[in-house]
Amino acid sequence: MTIYIILLILIPAIWIAFEISLVIRDNARGKGKTTSDKGTRYFNFIAITVGILAAALLSNIQKFIFPGGKTPAVFFIGIGIMLVGMALRYWAVLTLGAFFRTTIETEQDQKVVSSGPYRLIRHPSYCGWLLVCLGYGIAVQNWLSLLAAFLLPLIALLYRIQVEERVLASSLGIAYVEYQKNTKKLIPWIW
Repeated sequence: MTIYIILLILIPAIWIAFEISLVIRDNARGKGKTTSDKGTRYFNFIAITVGILAAALLSNIQKFIFPGGKTPAVFFIGIGIMLVGMALRYWAVLTLGAFFRTTIETEQDQKVVSSGPYRLIRHPSYCGWLLVCLGYGIAVQNWLSLLAAFLLPLIALLYRIQVEERVLASSLGIAYVEYQKNTKKLIPWIW
């Protein structure tokens, strides 16, 4: 087994372990109700799992390999993007602290958080997810893999963001609506 395959298995495994620990944390605290969630937690899990697995399975179809063939430089750029994505997701989770959930719900005393990565974008944890998926697609250096790894999770997350922003605006009120006006969804200063 080469270092490339080890990294392509190890990094997503660490990411998955972290995500599972968040669900366990929610359950242990009696949180994580899916009432307002509209199935988005499961939809995201399926989209990310299918996207990454499809990317791995499609990665050796020769006619879709990046121009110039597979190179260590592009592989490590992809790995770097994955690590940046994981770091952004962890930072977002740490910034929200006890208010972070794997489902869509708020608490009675919850306030809008606009510090840390939330200064620039409303959904840094989702941006981190997308960067991990994008990095994986780049690391395997195949156009079909890149599309599968990135587009499926993007579609799922856009639906979740739509559901989540309605719930947050409804429960957090004008403070969240003002926050929406002053920040972008996923890409600082752009979108």
